[in-house]
Amino acid sequence: MEGEAPSDEWLMAKVKAGDDSALAVLIRRYEGPLYNYARKMLGNASDAEEVFQEAFLRVHLHRNRFWNGSVFKPWVYRIVTNLCKDRLRYRKRRPEVAVSALRRDDGESGYDVLAQTATPTMTPAAAAEASELARKMEQALADLSVKHRAVFLMAHQEGLSYAEIARALRIPTGTVKSRMNKAVKLLLAVMEGTE
Repeated sequence: MEGEAPSDEWLMAKVKAGDDSALAVLIRRYEGPLYNYARKMLGNASDAEEVFQEAFLRVHLHRNRFWNGSVFKPWVYRIVTNLCKDRLRYRKRRPEVAVSALRRDDGESGYDVLAQTATPTMTPAAAAEASELARKMEQALADLSVKHRAVFLMAHQEGLSYAEIARALRIPTGTVKSRMNKAVKLLLAVMEGTE
């Protein structure tokens, strides 16, 4: 393995054997992607940070549930997705929590799908139009159901294959495709409405 980064699965085998340094490598490897995914699912940076930390606490506590031959990436995304769903259900039951959670505590929206749309070479009018389009896309993404948002973000933001998403969500690949199709149609309807 000299010169190659160890696989996630090899690291999980070490974690199962009690090697905390292997867990630290996994945390560093997935910190950015999982935090960003949670932030986009929840629309809030502090909730995303808590979900990320809780996810790796669960990885550590339930390390023996990770079977040999399993793939780590879908497993950890399932954990984060389930934690996000739990948090969103809690917000739904507690409206005062939902309002405070959606405030931009980091100066950014969690749904910044097109946040990098504006460029320094754009005219002010073009930059304003791009910003408005990004805002509408953020809102459209936030309006998607959790199951559609999860599939869309896993595929388009996190780069998971349909097969990996299916494993992560424990649904058939056909269901992933169906949810993706619906998510894209809903987002395209918003885009067409902005023209």
